[in-house]
Amino acid sequence: MGLVELADKGHLKYLVSQNIDGLHKKSGIEPEMMSELYGNINLEVCEKCGYEYMRDNNVRTAEITSEHRTGRRCDKNWCNGLLKDTIIDTKEKIDPEILYEGIKNY
Repeated sequence: MGLVELADKGHLKYLVSQNIDGLHKKSGIEPEMMSELYGNINLEVCEKCGYEYMRDNNVRTAEITSEHRTGRRCDKNWCNGLLKDTIIDTKEKIDPEILYEGIKNY
Protein backbone atom coordinates (compact mmCIF):
# COMPACT_ATOMS: atom_id res chain seq x y z
CA MET A 1 0.00 0.00 0.00
CA GLY A 2 3.00 2.24 0.49
CA LEU A 3 3.82 1.98 -3.22
CA VAL A 4 0.23 2.88 -4.10
CA GLU A 5 0.45 5.95 -1.89
CA LEU A 6 3.73 6.99 -3.54
CA ALA A 7 2.14 6.52 -6.99
CA ASP A 8 -0.94 8.53 -6.00
CA LYS A 9 1.28 11.39 -4.80
CA GLY A 10 3.33 11.33 -8.01
CA HIS A 11 6.54 10.12 -6.32
CA LEU A 12 6.63 6.71 -8.00
CA LYS A 13 7.67 7.05 -11.62
CA TYR A 14 7.59 3.36 -12.55
CA LEU A 15 7.53 -0.01 -10.77
CA VAL A 16 9.61 -3.01 -11.86
CA SER A 17 8.29 -6.03 -9.98
CA GLN A 18 9.96 -9.41 -9.56
CA ASN A 19 6.95 -10.83 -7.72
CA ILE A 20 4.60 -13.22 -9.52
CA ASP A 21 1.84 -13.12 -6.90
CA GLY A 22 -0.09 -10.36 -8.68
CA LEU A 23 -0.31 -8.11 -5.62
CA HIS A 24 1.24 -5.09 -7.32
CA LYS A 25 -1.36 -5.24 -10.09
CA LYS A 26 -4.19 -5.86 -7.60
CA SER A 27 -3.00 -2.92 -5.48
CA GLY A 28 -4.32 -0.41 -7.96
CA ILE A 29 -1.05 0.74 -9.52
CA GLU A 30 -1.82 1.44 -13.16
CA PRO A 31 -0.59 -1.35 -15.49
CA GLU A 32 1.20 1.17 -17.72
CA MET A 33 3.31 2.18 -14.69
CA MET A 34 4.57 -1.35 -14.07
CA SER A 35 6.61 -4.20 -15.53
CA GLU A 36 6.16 -7.66 -14.04
CA LEU A 37 9.46 -9.26 -15.04
CA TYR A 38 8.56 -12.84 -14.16
CA GLY A 39 4.86 -12.75 -15.01
CA ASN A 40 1.72 -12.89 -12.90
CA ILE A 41 0.01 -16.03 -11.57
CA ASN A 42 -3.42 -14.53 -12.28
CA LEU A 43 -2.79 -13.46 -15.88
CA GLU A 44 -3.51 -15.45 -19.05
CA VAL A 45 -2.65 -14.15 -22.52
CA CYS A 46 -3.98 -15.30 -25.87
CA GLU A 47 -1.21 -16.65 -28.10
CA LYS A 48 -3.10 -15.52 -31.20
CA CYS A 49 -4.48 -12.02 -30.51
CA GLY A 50 -2.65 -11.03 -27.30
CA TYR A 51 -5.83 -10.33 -25.30
CA GLU A 52 -5.17 -10.49 -21.55
CA TYR A 53 -7.41 -12.19 -19.01
CA MET A 54 -6.88 -11.18 -15.39
CA ARG A 55 -8.32 -13.92 -13.19
CA ASP A 56 -9.15 -14.14 -9.48
CA ASN A 57 -7.24 -17.41 -9.22
CA ASN A 58 -3.91 -18.95 -10.17
CA VAL A 59 -4.07 -19.79 -13.90
CA ARG A 60 -1.01 -22.05 -13.97
CA THR A 61 -2.11 -25.61 -14.79
CA ALA A 62 1.06 -27.19 -16.20
CA GLU A 63 3.23 -29.58 -14.24
CA ILE A 64 6.13 -29.15 -16.69
CA THR A 65 7.81 -25.76 -16.26
CA SER A 66 8.20 -25.12 -19.99
CA GLU A 67 4.48 -25.68 -20.73
CA HIS A 68 2.44 -22.50 -20.46
CA ARG A 69 -0.86 -23.36 -22.16
CA THR A 70 -3.70 -23.43 -19.64
CA GLY A 71 -6.21 -25.44 -21.67
CA ARG A 72 -8.57 -22.49 -22.10
CA ARG A 73 -9.28 -20.54 -25.27
CA CYS A 74 -9.79 -16.87 -26.11
CA ASP A 75 -13.41 -15.81 -26.46
CA LYS A 76 -12.79 -12.33 -27.89
CA ASN A 77 -14.09 -11.63 -31.39
CA TRP A 78 -14.21 -15.33 -32.27
CA CYS A 79 -10.43 -15.56 -31.90
CA ASN A 80 -10.44 -19.00 -30.22
CA GLY A 81 -6.65 -18.79 -29.71
CA LEU A 82 -4.97 -20.81 -26.99
CA LEU A 83 -4.43 -19.09 -23.64
CA LYS A 84 -1.14 -19.33 -21.78
CA ASP A 85 0.09 -18.28 -18.36
CA THR A 86 2.72 -15.55 -18.10
CA ILE A 87 5.04 -17.10 -15.50
CA ILE A 88 8.73 -17.09 -16.42
CA ASP A 89 10.54 -20.07 -14.94
CA THR A 90 14.21 -20.14 -13.98
CA LYS A 91 15.38 -21.65 -17.30
CA GLU A 92 13.42 -19.20 -19.43
CA LYS A 93 14.38 -15.72 -20.57
CA ILE A 94 12.56 -12.56 -19.53
CA ASP A 95 10.53 -11.02 -22.36
CA PRO A 96 12.81 -8.31 -23.80
CA GLU A 97 9.86 -5.94 -24.34
CA ILE A 98 8.90 -6.11 -20.64
CA LEU A 99 12.52 -5.61 -19.61
CA TYR A 100 12.89 -2.67 -22.02
CA GLU A 101 9.77 -0.97 -20.59
CA GLY A 102 11.34 -1.10 -17.14
CA ILE A 103 14.66 0.27 -18.37
CA LYS A 104 13.23 3.09 -20.49
CA ASN A 105 11.02 4.28 -17.64
CA TYR A 106 13.85 4.26 -15.10
